Amino acid sequence: MNLKHLYYFWKVAKHGGVLRAGEAIHISPQTLSGQIKLLEEEFGTALFNRKGRSLELNEAGKLAFEYADEMFVLGAELDQVIRNFPTGRPAEFRVGVSDAIPKSLAYRLLRPAVRLPNPVRIICREWRLTRQCGAQSANGSTNSIYAFQLRASLTMPR
Repeated sequence: MNLKHLYYFWKVAKHGGVLRAGEAIHISPQTLSGQIKLLEEEFGTALFNRKGRSLELNEAGKLAFEYADEMFVLGAELDQVIRNFPTGRPAEFRVGVSDAIPKSLAYRLLRPAVRLPNPVRIICREWRLTRQCGAQSANGSTNSIYAFQLRASLTMPR
């Protein structure tokens, strides 16, 4: 896989279009389109649904974007860590959050980690409240899981 092609795909997806991505990274839209086409040929599948002049990520594109986003965010982090060496890599805090929890509440629960004196890399995954959350915690892939189950009982007057 050509990482430059993946980078261009990532930028186009992040900026919402070839023209805006091209302006942001100073590359012509034609070049970006050609590079993405090469990546799609390499993967053997389209990554965008084309609707006229607009592009929309399809399911394969969404998956590729998730991986690319993580790769390039880690790359930027690596750049900062090496530039600030020997302070080292930030601590990693993996969190699973039930999709039943409002984002504002999840943010408030995680706010103390953001405010720590040493840098912390928070990896937050959202799941449906199922056995998957428990499995993620049991195998050690998350440090914490936030899930609430509300129970209500209704008493009818006689």
